[in-house]
Amino acid sequence: MKRRQFLQFSGSVLATIGMSLLPYQKSDRLASARGNKPRKLALLVGINNYNYSDRFVNLKGCITDVELQRQLLIHRYGFHPQDILTLTNAQATRQAIIKSFEEHLIAQAQPADVVVFHFSGHGIRLTDSDCGAVNCFTSTLVPGDSQVNSDGSVSSITQDTLWLLMATLKTENVTFVLDTNYAGWGRDETLPAGAAVQLQVSAEEKAYQQQCLARLGLSPEEFIRRSKAGIPKGVVIAAGGNNQLSAELPFSNFHAGVFTYLMTQHLWQQTGKERVESAIANITRSVVQLSTTDQVPQLAVKPNYPNQEQPTYFLEPQTPPAEAVITKVEGKQVELWLGGLQPKILSAFAEGSLLAIIDQANQEQGLVQLESRQGLVGKGKVLAASPHALQPGALLQERVRGIPKNLTLRIAIDPSLGKDQTRAKQALQGIKGIEVLSLQLGEVDYILSRMTAQHRQELVSSPEATLPPVGSIGLFSPKQKLVPDSFGAPEETIQDAVIRLRAKLKSLLAVRLVKLALNSNSSRLQVATTLTLEGDEQAVIDEAVAIRGMNRNLTPNQATSARLNNTIPTIQPGQPVQFNFTNNESCELYCSILVIGSSAEMVVLFPNQWTAVEDIMRVEAQQTLRVPEVGKDNFHFVTQGPPGVLELLIIASSKPLRNTLQALRRIASSQGTRSGPIAAQEPEDIISSLLEDLDKQEQGNSSIHRLDLTQLAVMSISLEVV
Repeated sequence: MKRRQFLQFSGSVLATIGMSLLPYQKSDRLASARGNKPRKLALLVGINNYNYSDRFVNLKGCITDVELQRQLLIHRYGFHPQDILTLTNAQATRQAIIKSFEEHLIAQAQPADVVVFHFSGHGIRLTDSDCGAVNCFTSTLVPGDSQVNSDGSVSSITQDTLWLLMATLKTENVTFVLDTNYAGWGRDETLPAGAAVQLQVSAEEKAYQQQCLARLGLSPEEFIRRSKAGIPKGVVIAAGGNNQLSAELPFSNFHAGVFTYLMTQHLWQQTGKERVESAIANITRSVVQLSTTDQVPQLAVKPNYPNQEQPTYFLEPQTPPAEAVITKVEGKQVELWLGGLQPKILSAFAEGSLLAIIDQANQEQGLVQLESRQGLVGKGKVLAASPHALQPGALLQERVRGIPKNLTLRIAIDPSLGKDQTRAKQALQGIKGIEVLSLQLGEVDYILSRMTAQHRQELVSSPEATLPPVGSIGLFSPKQKLVPDSFGAPEETIQDAVIRLRAKLKSLLAVRLVKLALNSNSSRLQVATTLTLEGDEQAVIDEAVAIRGMNRNLTPNQATSARLNNTIPTIQPGQPVQFNFTNNESCELYCSILVIGSSAEMVVLFPNQWTAVEDIMRVEAQQTLRVPEVGKDNFHFVTQGPPGVLELLIIASSKPLRNTLQALRRIASSQGTRSGPIAAQEPEDIISSLLEDLDKQEQGNSSIHRLDLTQLAVMSISLEVV
């Protein structure tokens, strides 16, 4: 659902406006003079249910957003629970939000304190009579009791009011997080899409702004000048631009804002000293891939203040990175918050998975086995723990990931199939491993749809060389992107279409299975991969690192974070590239490199010597594997069209991958290939063998594959061919 209606830094080149009530440079000295640690205050607002739902459609994920932020602030950034005020649904009226901001934040925050304000809910744009342009719109937050008045005004909270509230705070360490439609900071002169009536700011809002101006001693003219220059304090982190819609999506038994979920999940796993600009860049990369809108998160900073170089929330994390936290202890049973798990992993995070209890020094103090999960809340059994470690607030890191052996590919049926929907469901249910779900009611992997004239018109600007004809049947991603080579002829029946798609669906299921092993944020192996131009290891296109493994012998201050990059690297067709995989362990590892195309086709790049001895997948300790190795290998990895995204998977294991090698040799033999990459026509056999190799169990009688993250790294590099 669209609700809260590449990285930009607002204000960094603008003149200093001097709006702060206390100079930024003095904050730390004043904190020391008080002899107190800076206090951390937060106001978190989330609204699912609106009083006037005929105008503002009820949402599903905003209260989850509030809980995502609350758990993160308490357990990763050291906020005291009593210093976090939450307003949800009926509590979040316009008056209550403003009053809470004044009493909880403005009245209490002192210089050098930290303030966080988060809003998840509807956002709309209103005409702004103070702008001075013919068409000028300001973004606003929609409280739970907002309504459209008889004069065409809306009782919402405008960015002007947010500016004034922010300016009144005594501290410079201020972060606003806005997960709404049109959340980006600044006015806009573009009429909102589909807007038939130009709604306007309410008289109530204007009157409150006059009170704020009087409190600050600002004239209306001076306020307009300063507000146009930029924000008066800290930073504003927005889920999208001021002309963009932001999305909330169904995940695994819950809904959440795409931006808030990915932001908080990233911050749970953040390592080292990461600047907020780097964090938002990396979060943006995930948002762009997952969101069903064109939202691109934005970061606005106070003009001429290097706040983009500060850590997120103006705080370094107070605890080690983690996937989960213990929230309740009852004997040997514990309740867990799983906010640090990646969304794509959470849906398959199965019973039997193991998490390690860690202390502040990042050392293991016990083990918890997951017994059940509902959304982001898990129930677990303590297998072992130091007495002092087993308490609410104890952090958990993934140790063994459980992937169900009966995992399915989730397909939704689009209404465009009309009367064929029932037949489509019956045909799909006849394919092993395929699960049919209702569209909009749950997390899905792909959508079976008929190409309509409207779909085709929307795809005219897409990079596909040719678009399928109207009436043809095929697959879309949840982002409404075509799955290449999945559409047939217009006259094809639904039964024939499903038969034709059977192999494609099997391949997509295999790809989903192997991607569930991705663990670059949680693997303990010391490995890294770079993708470079062939023969030039300095020409790095992209890189993948097992961050926790590479940082395991470093202090928190030495630990590294992901680099600043918010887009998928692009490359022209015909460009030869090379993998460079480095084993920094003190023991040998076994490696495989797979390339997955946009049509789910899979190519095995390494191993590639099919008549060699058993150890062809081995990479010695402290050595670098190069694929292809210039002057030795008889092939080149050359990108080619059509345009699309390639995903490159690098798998490293401390265990020999014997079953995988046997499966690959059978394919090479059937293709008459003695050396070089091979195309996997039926990748499910390879992936099944791979998961069996990676499974840490001595006997394969469990319902899950148990992947030990101390012995396994699965990393990914995405590359867009343009």
